[in-house]
Amino acid sequence: MNKKNIIIIVVVAALVALPWWRINHNSEFFVEGVMSHLSHLGDWSYRDHSVSVSGDIAIKGVQFKPRGYQDVIHVDSITVTTDARDLLFTKSTDLLVKLPSELTVNFNQVRLPDANSRLLSQILKSNYYPVVMGYLGAFGCGEGPGPSFSVAQWQAMGVLQPIFDVKFTYALVDEYNIDFNINIHSPDNWYSTWSGGLARANNDERLAFHDTIVDTLYYYYADQGFNSRRNQYCGKEKQPTFAAYRSKSSDALQQMLRIYAGGEMSSKLANQYQRSLQPDVEYNAIFKLKEPKYIFEMAGWSQSELFKNSTIEAALGEQEYQDIKLSKIDHLDLDIDTLRRDMEQREAVLKQREQKANKPKELIRRIKTHVGGQQKKEYTLKNWSDAIGQSVKIKTKRGRPIFGVLKGISANQVTVSTRFKSGDATINISRKDVLSISIAH
Repeated sequence: MNKKNIIIIVVVAALVALPWWRINHNSEFFVEGVMSHLSHLGDWSYRDHSVSVSGDIAIKGVQFKPRGYQDVIHVDSITVTTDARDLLFTKSTDLLVKLPSELTVNFNQVRLPDANSRLLSQILKSNYYPVVMGYLGAFGCGEGPGPSFSVAQWQAMGVLQPIFDVKFTYALVDEYNIDFNINIHSPDNWYSTWSGGLARANNDERLAFHDTIVDTLYYYYADQGFNSRRNQYCGKEKQPTFAAYRSKSSDALQQMLRIYAGGEMSSKLANQYQRSLQPDVEYNAIFKLKEPKYIFEMAGWSQSELFKNSTIEAALGEQEYQDIKLSKIDHLDLDIDTLRRDMEQREAVLKQREQKANKPKELIRRIKTHVGGQQKKEYTLKNWSDAIGQSVKIKTKRGRPIFGVLKGISANQVTVSTRFKSGDATINISRKDVLSISIAH
């Protein structure tokens, strides 16, 4: 082999090895940067990480200790889907503090701490909120406060320590606005999605989420086995039949609404609630906050506080959205004992609220939102069929952004897969409700 050929081989090897070395080297800084951004939630640690030529990063052996707790949540791995060019051409120091304009992060096999931990006890008392909304049917059956199910009840229903797969996707729309989507899948239990838009307080090129502002949240829930097991338990162990449990659950919710909200569900709304307890149910909800809030302000809210501070629209299955509003209490429809008990409890609640209102009020920060005027960082398709099989963002009439892989388009609906580790998990969107389908630039 002559000297010229040797030089060519060396040059080619360098051209291949140096980019790979750069990607591998910078991935360490990128991982540290991601962990730093997650530190607002608590303390994170991991065993090691690996990176592919395409830029996908796998962070293995992750442990997460939520802020305020000593208990540890274990995550088998976190996979980050990013652009190899970001790792190749971005300065290492920038990767520590700057997030890309769009990113997908998968938290694989999230395992909760044991049953004796304070963290799991708090999660159970909140009925897994915010992973799922709606108390999971604890009204009329749950033996815990709130209401909630007791540890023994969760165990009997097989949901004491479920495993979760979480997929978080975001995309910077313009300098001041971020679309996000969070898919949460608990196999054989449920699948839920939170999505919406976040407003940034400034156009700093360093993205941050804890101080972004939210005014509307979109929620989707699909039962995947939990309702059937809960109905079997509550309809046999606590009540003679599912119909009896369903009716008692509605009555228990009505009582709470009369006491704490000063209203009650209409007969139509009560019927919709009972239908939401059925197996394989799906529903959507839109929470429009009465006042925009910082994310960190909402972090400590219970779901009852979210209900109280929002106007709500909901749709069961394929039905149209309807406003969720309480009706005036029909006192003539209540027996005297129930009426007396509800009124006494209502007076006690109002007295507690009055005492709380008379305490010195903390300074409330006013929220100011900005409207960005920059061009969107996405390519909007004219022929939607061109995007079949690709990762897309779908914008609906109600503003809800949906991220996922476009599976098909028919005359009446658009089918998109937004779940992971579940091949048959799809969402069907009425075609008339779709405003645009975009592919990330």
